[in-house]
Amino acid sequence: MSRVRISATVDADELERARRLTGARDSQLLDEALVLLVRERLAAQEREALTAQPYDADPDLAWQAPPGPDLPYEGEIPAAVLALAKARRRRR
Repeated sequence: MSRVRISATVDADELERARRLTGARDSQLLDEALVLLVRERLAAQEREALTAQPYDADPDLAWQAPPGPDLPYEGEIPAAVLALAKARRRRR
């Protein structure tokens, strides 16, 4: 990661509060704040886009899969399949 030096004036009380809460250096605080700011802005943009263009309104995204054919099997469930299902349920 490349680094760049900045000079900024910030709220002194909030900076001190962040220092006390985290014990982090100012550069770490700013790095974390920038990451969170970018994530929040991207999430807000995504929410706005979904509000403007909801999935349900997009025919390429809202389609329902047609039902598949019925399975031809009509016999008893094999013992090996039942045992496997029982073993997998125990692992949960």
